[in-house]
Formats: sequence, C-alpha cells, structure tokens
Amino acid sequence: MKKWGLFSLIFALLVLLAACGDESGNSEADTNSNSDDDTYVIKAGHAASEDHFAQGSFEKFKELVEEKSDGKIKVEIYPNGQLGGEREMVEAIQLGNLTMAAPSSAVLTSFASGMYLWDLPFLFEDAAMAHEVLDGEVGTEVLDSLSDVGIKGLGYWENGFRHLMNNTHEVSTIEGMKGLKIRTLESQQQIQMWNATGANATPIAFTELYSALQQGTVDAAESPLALMYAQKFQEVQKYLTLTGHLYSPWPVVISQKFFDDLPADLQQVVQDAVDETRTFNRQLSAEDEAKSLELLQEGGMEYVELTSEEKEKFKKAMEVVYPEIEKLVGEDLYKKLMDAVE
Repeated sequence: MKKWGLFSLIFALLVLLAACGDESGNSEADTNSNSDDDTYVIKAGHAASEDHFAQGSFEKFKELVEEKSDGKIKVEIYPNGQLGGEREMVEAIQLGNLTMAAPSSAVLTSFASGMYLWDLPFLFEDAAMAHEVLDGEVGTEVLDSLSDVGIKGLGYWENGFRHLMNNTHEVSTIEGMKGLKIRTLESQQQIQMWNATGANATPIAFTELYSALQQGTVDAAESPLALMYAQKFQEVQKYLTLTGHLYSPWPVVISQKFFDDLPADLQQVVQDAVDETRTFNRQLSAEDEAKSLELLQEGGMEYVELTSEEKEKFKKAMEVVYPEIEKLVGEDLYKKLMDAVE
C-alpha cells in the first residue's frame, strides 16, 4: 500500500509539471504573436551621401511611418553605401538581411526584366512626363513583377536626369566622346549605348566611383547634377556636358516577406508614406537640380550645353539599344510604354 501511495504521489507530481509546462509554452507563444504591442524595424539603405536629398527623402519616410504607425514601426537609415553597393543591398533584401532600399533601376534589371525600360536613352522629354509614366500603368506593372523574386515594389522616387562629366577635355560634340574611358551603371545596355558614341565604357560600383575617377581608372562618368555635387565629384572632374540623356528613377523596394508579415493597417501606413514621400522627394530633386549647377561651377567645373543638332547625334547613336531592350521586356510591355510617351 505504501508503494502504491508513493507511485500515486509521483504520478500526481508529473501531471502537475506537465500542466505547468503547457502553461509556459502557451505564454511563450502569446509573446511571439503579432499583438498590438509588437514593433517592426525597417532597415533602409541607400548609396548616396548624407548631404544628398536621398537622405532627406528617407528621413521624411521615417518621420511619416513612425508617426502614422504610432511607433509600431521604427526606421533605421544607412546612407553612403554602409551596407554595400546597390546590388548587394537588393540581394540582402531578398535574403531578409535588409528591409528596404531605393537603388538605381539599372541594378534591378537582373531581378525584373521590365526595369530595362528605364535604360532607354532620351525616353522622356521632361520630369513631368517621366512621373506620369512611372506612376501609371506601365510603371506599376514593372514594379509588380518584382514580387516574383521576393521583392515588393512600392513606388518610384526621383534621382534626376543624368549628365556627362569628364576630366580630359570639353565635350560639346559627339566626336569628343572618342576614346573617353567612361564609367557606367551595371547595365550591358548602358555600356552598349556609350560605346556607340565612341567612348570606352565599363561598369564600376557607385561606392567605388570617386576613387576610380581620382586615380584615373576612368576619365568620365554620368550622373544627375545633385548627386554629382553631393558626392563631391567636382573635386575630381573638370568638364560637365548637360546631355540629359537618361532619366534616372529610384524604385523604392522592400522585402516581400517583411511587407506580407505586417498587419494590413501597417502595410497601408508604409505604402502611404512612400507615396507622400514621393511628392516631397521630387520637389527636393527639382530644387537641388536648379542650384547644383551653380555649386558645381563654384567648385571648379566648366559646363557646356549641347546644341539641338549635337543632342540629336547622341540620341541617334544611343538608340542602338532600343531593339534589344524591346526583346528583353517583351513586345506588349514595350508597346505600352511607347504609347504612353507619344
């Protein structure tokens, strides 16, 4: 009887311990669930310096998101390529090691073929036309295609129209491009279009560009004016040619998994903040474009504008990439774009 009593006591203790274990497990599960007290952290990276309006754009996004989410979303900003080059940042987003970025569209061509559309030279007459197309059906279709590779496209911010700079000689005609060693974005199409002008083009990561220009690895590069000034390229480049050959958008991208894991109301907060920041960003871009030319001159750069005749020569040479890009994006999407810009 004493043995049975001892066994009964042990059994009762085991049952009690098991019950406690269940309660502990349930408590842990409740702690990990998405409750109203959960906070989410968006780690956002970009390649521009803290002096560029890219930083101001992300700061505006941070302000809006943190305010409208009542602090449920926190935003950390990593400028100046702190987390790697643009391609590395996009790959980190796919892996879940980074949440958000706004890279050059050329970098995203490896992830969504539709991004090749924004590599078409002399496509947009002005920023207003670019905004209309990017915010419309064609731009949205291109952004949506990123979801196939684990990336959510949220919208397009602006980098600006790109212009030519070099440290060899004034370039006022297409003949001046002959033999010029020029850095391009990581795009075979952009390499091809610059080679068609007579230059020798090579891709170099943006984070390495200043030193490449300083050391003479390349003679020339191309960039929006505000980015030129913010990155202090006037220190290593003397000649500026206002070509306006390419409009450069910044597709704003975020981890698809991170976005999908957000509650619906917080997804809307993020999307609304990107949209509101887009207006703010484009205003900053226009203001900085206007004053950057003067600042670059003050920094020692000499500039020329192409005549309409010479600009047409650049356009004709660079249009060599149009048929190839049409094949890469598909006839239907290409036609939609051509219809939109007519």
